[in-house]
Amino acid sequence: MKISAVVFDFGGVMTTSTMPQRVIALAKEKGIDWNVFVDGFNAHRLDYDAGHITLGEMYALIWGDAGLSVSDETTAAFMKADDESWCYRNERTLEWMKALKGRGFKIGILTNMAPKFAREHFRSRFADFIALADAMVISGDEGIVKPQREIYDLLRSRINLPAEELCFIDDVEKNVNGSRAAGWNAIRFVTNDQVEADFEKFILESN
Repeated sequence: MKISAVVFDFGGVMTTSTMPQRVIALAKEKGIDWNVFVDGFNAHRLDYDAGHITLGEMYALIWGDAGLSVSDETTAAFMKADDESWCYRNERTLEWMKALKGRGFKIGILTNMAPKFAREHFRSRFADFIALADAMVISGDEGIVKPQREIYDLLRSRINLPAEELCFIDDVEKNVNGSRAAGWNAIRFVTNDQVEADFEKFILESN
């Protein structure tokens, strides 16, 4: 089996944190049960990532579902923390992407990301990651999200390789499983040491 491209998720792979790690403290400070967010994200986050609703609308739905009356000031604080939480760069992943590129692998980026975040943060703060990509799909630009089959097929068509030559790196199990259902290879990201070692082992066993 030949692997010709490595496709990277954004949050939790190209970043050192994901939103919950940064917002739990704010929720505790405001006296809001974290389970409110878990339920709300399960219900509404993918609609936000697909560009169907704004971040403000997502939080309004979260509060409404939980029967909470939350001030505009508090909502604004959560929205600010939400956005900022995705901006902590994982420089180790950047160096790995560069090394893989130098070894001849194509690089892809496949991420669930709202259009506003991509426009205001991702394209500027992660420009050096993006510069390495031979193909990229941002869910909010397409109106589809992981783990829908269509988003994997779209990236595959843009990178112009057979599915079996792609290896996907994502920290979310359902997204890893979605890529495998589309015929890709995949490794779940836990740490940089783990994913790099798992990739090298996979390459060795594939040859």
